[in-house]
Amino acid sequence: MLRIALLSLAHDRGKLVASLCGVAFAATLVFAQVGLYAGFLQSSSAVIRHVGGDVWVMAKGTAVVDNGERLSAGSREIASAHPCVERVRGVVLSFQALRKPNGSLEAVQIVGFEPSPKYVLPWAMARGLPQDLHAPMRVAVDRLDVDKLAIDGDPIGAELGIGRESVRVAAVTDGIRAFTLAPYVFAELDTARRLTLLGADQVFYWVLDLARPECASDVVASVGRHPDLVARSTDEFREMTEEYWVAGSGAGTALGFSALLGLVVGVVIVGQTLYAVTKEHLKELATLKAIGASPAEIVSFVGWQAAFLAVVGGGLGLLMAFGVRDWAVDYGLSIVLSGPVLGLGCTAVLAMCAVASLWSVRAVLALEAAEVFR
Repeated sequence: MLRIALLSLAHDRGKLVASLCGVAFAATLVFAQVGLYAGFLQSSSAVIRHVGGDVWVMAKGTAVVDNGERLSAGSREIASAHPCVERVRGVVLSFQALRKPNGSLEAVQIVGFEPSPKYVLPWAMARGLPQDLHAPMRVAVDRLDVDKLAIDGDPIGAELGIGRESVRVAAVTDGIRAFTLAPYVFAELDTARRLTLLGADQVFYWVLDLARPECASDVVASVGRHPDLVARSTDEFREMTEEYWVAGSGAGTALGFSALLGLVVGVVIVGQTLYAVTKEHLKELATLKAIGASPAEIVSFVGWQAAFLAVVGGGLGLLMAFGVRDWAVDYGLSIVLSGPVLGLGCTAVLAMCAVASLWSVRAVLALEAAEVFR
């Protein structure tokens, strides 16, 4: 039945090509939209993941990493009071106005950090090294934001004004974009404090590295006794930030709708093709039924055709999705085609072709053997 099904499908080349194009288009859209959703999740919490640590200490009421509040100078002692805390690292994350070389203003997000041998920031470099930020008033900007910041020529050494301070670009990051679309400006902690007008021991977050990660709950409870502070595990804070930006902003819903629309288009195109092929061969199928073919064998005629379209069309769509991913990088979009994303996409394509085959399955199950004598 496999050979008969595939030969019947290939008999009309035009319909076969149209079906494969429909499946490939739908698969590309599904892979791209699911990958874009995963990319949004990663970019929204990238700072948390790369700063790392076991516990984050923040002002009470902070729901997302981008909207933190400055902590008082005494908060460091509170954060480090538990004996399980091995190291305390300060993090500054604040929106500031940057004055471009042409005099116009641009909102940027200052990311201030303490250097750590375990957690390297910035984590992706196009030019320069993280160590180039050791000097005072040195910052890193992303290569995709160079034009947005109106930097002409070589960005290394370019002078930018942030608040009342002047900084120089010492390094260029590679594709590190914020979900808020405000360009990241990386700086070491002392420089970031000057740019955000913080005191010598003030930060927006304290990140705690613990001697034993299993005591994180005790540290969270200990910090939580202070009326103005709250502590969360790194994973919890990451999930909160992802939920806030991707689900709460409606971006996830929009991406899901686009993927669903692609599946609907694929179902219609594949369904029409399978039904047309089945209708053309109803008498042949009735003949097979008359000579003793079981309903399962008759249904497999449609099933093999649907499987062929899913595998070949889905494979073409996957190749196209990788091309879209590489193209999107130049526009600052991150499409993550990881194992789970590919698994979900392939499942969606198989389900699409299975649903599209239902009309044809119904037609072949309704066949009467007497049809062959009409």
